[in-house]
Amino acid sequence: MSFDIGERMEVIGNEDGMEGSYFKGQVIGRSPGRRTIRYETLLADDGSPLEEVISVRRLRPPPPTVLARFHLGDMVDAWHNEGWWVARYVRREGEKYIVFFENEAPPNQHVSYPKAQIRVYQEWKELGEGGKWKYAKR
Repeated sequence: MSFDIGERMEVIGNEDGMEGSYFKGQVIGRSPGRRTIRYETLLADDGSPLEEVISVRRLRPPPPTVLARFHLGDMVDAWHNEGWWVARYVRREGEKYIVFFENEAPPNQHVSYPKAQIRVYQEWKELGEGGKWKYAKR
């Protein structure tokens, strides 16, 4: 994908402790193979939106909204620490959805979220100039 200036996208976290995360941003500059991103939720030390130059390989378009019922063990994204983080669905308690993060310490810690903070986990597959979303249930 070209990820032109003004496009919204997600940055795939790849640093230690950030694996399995996706952060919303907008392209504000471009150079060959790299884009300057202004994050929507991550802030710089001065409180302004964080800006970062990164490889286009760490970018993906925002996934489409998918309505689904979650089942035990389904992979989901949970809005956590200013980004989307991959988790596993455990159960529902009233209006809350209980998940756990496999990469978090302590392991198997269950966290509850309202439905608005849970989405279906999807993987972006590059295909030449474009790509497609792959629904990954488990």
